[in-house]
Amino acid sequence: MHAAWHERTGDPDVLRFGELADPDAPGPDQVTIRMAATSLDRVDLYWREGSHGMKLRWPQHVGGRDLAGTISAVGADVDHVAVGDRVVASAERTHAELVIAPAALTLPLPDHVPFEAAGVAPTAGRSAWAALVDRARIESGETVLIVAAGSGVGSFGQQIAQAHGCRVIATAGTESKRSRALQLGASAAVDHYRDDLADQILEATDGAGVDVVLDHAGGPVFETAIRVLAPRGRFVTCGVTAGHKSSIHLGSLFVKGLTLMGVGRPTDSEIRTHLDGLFDRIGAGDVTPQIHETFPLANIAQAHRALAGRDCFGKVALVP
Repeated sequence: MHAAWHERTGDPDVLRFGELADPDAPGPDQVTIRMAATSLDRVDLYWREGSHGMKLRWPQHVGGRDLAGTISAVGADVDHVAVGDRVVASAERTHAELVIAPAALTLPLPDHVPFEAAGVAPTAGRSAWAALVDRARIESGETVLIVAAGSGVGSFGQQIAQAHGCRVIATAGTESKRSRALQLGASAAVDHYRDDLADQILEATDGAGVDVVLDHAGGPVFETAIRVLAPRGRFVTCGVTAGHKSSIHLGSLFVKGLTLMGVGRPTDSEIRTHLDGLFDRIGAGDVTPQIHETFPLANIAQAHRALAGRDCFGKVALVP
């Protein structure tokens, strides 16, 4: 089968595309999927760079965790999907023509949902769903701050919040990304690189602050997030892409009655629940996966460079 991989860390030139051995037959609770679309995640950049504590997991490291395609084989205990079915799945080593996926994390895909849209959704989309719906328990009428709305998590998070009747304040580092966030329905979009970020957010909320903050950037925005949270506000994180260290005056927690939380490491059962909820919304048209650009798998190095660029809004898709 064709696949993209790297055997050492470094710049995008370490990436390779070519033939690898087909995977073994699926186990009893697994399926084999012929990939029609997958995505590039920020963590794939970290694995390739050897940054953020990531170390190569296989001699030939095949990236990817999202997958949409067609079932080509099923394990003996699998009965909810069959050979030939269109599916979406959360798996590993998805930057390949053939992928082994857990049956428990493989969902039937409605005919009207394109493979590319589905293939970029599982990781970023379910992370945003877990943070906002499962952990923060957003409610209609609340105001939600989405940090880095141009990211995969951010672009899903904005739409998930809006689909639940929330007002969204988005942050983004470029004018083009802020414009895209507004086009997606944000009430306001502010520049998170400006020193007066908190003032921008408070101005956008007439001084009231926000009920919920969804963050995956980490340290650089944490203190601002605490400042702009309204009384009884909730802060939820699903990543530390821009830094893992920050500080807090604990008085802010007890005076304002704030809640700080993380998404945690989900079980397969939790992931499946999050995916079911997410794809219900995608199928209904309430959430549309935002695809910045689509690349053939053979152009894996170009895809890495695109995701690393400042202009990327949403997800980078890969196709065979």
